[in-house]
Amino acid sequence: MARTHYLTPKLYNKLYAVMQYENALALRTSLETGWRIGDVLNLSVCDLNGRTLTCVAQKTDKPDKKVISADLAKRLRQIAANGRIFDGRYGDKPRTRQTVWKDVKKAAKLLQLDGNIAPHSARKTYAVEDFHEHGLAETQKHLQHDRLSTTMLYAFSDLINYTPALERRVTDTDERAAAVLPKAKPACGIAAPTRSAEASTVAEFAEHIRNEVNQFCNTLLTTVGRCDTLNPER
Repeated sequence: MARTHYLTPKLYNKLYAVMQYENALALRTSLETGWRIGDVLNLSVCDLNGRTLTCVAQKTDKPDKKVISADLAKRLRQIAANGRIFDGRYGDKPRTRQTVWKDVKKAAKLLQLDGNIAPHSARKTYAVEDFHEHGLAETQKHLQHDRLSTTMLYAFSDLINYTPALERRVTDTDERAAAVLPKAKPACGIAAPTRSAEASTVAEFAEHIRNEVNQFCNTLLTTVGRCDTLNPER
């Protein structure tokens, strides 16, 4: 299994140093808000009020609001043009997800970083940090996930290894995802310890989550086969 990187400050700073400035800011915005990179790139100037960013998720059509750092807010205002925060190359449309994705991959290769680093890693990192601070239920709310089982895959991104199939996404409504979670005692019914709990309790729970995810991956691989057509955005 390939490790999905948890974007530590040190790792992000490495990427930031070799990426195009606007693309690095897009990644940082996703890190601070937990939003999908497509939603970040679709932000307009009027969506930024002081340090508050608002958006409507393209995937779910759900509104959201996040407070970002003063430094990031200042930088976003500096790069804004044509009514957009992340203007495209020719100034007639927003910057694309593919542009940021290619830059992240190029930077990771240049830095000889192992693992699957992508713009969506920022959303997973946000989930890990949010879980550390607020717990699983609040993280689910902040990520706007319909299923707690989906949030668990994000909240434990620093502990769990992923297969390319799982990385590419199974939608929240996919029956294959629900089928591998026990109906009598679903994973979402487990009382999840906080990160401040005793280490043995956390380790035991983390091992349970690993087993659930491994079962999920194996089932997905045998039922779906090739996953090239699945949406890489979660």
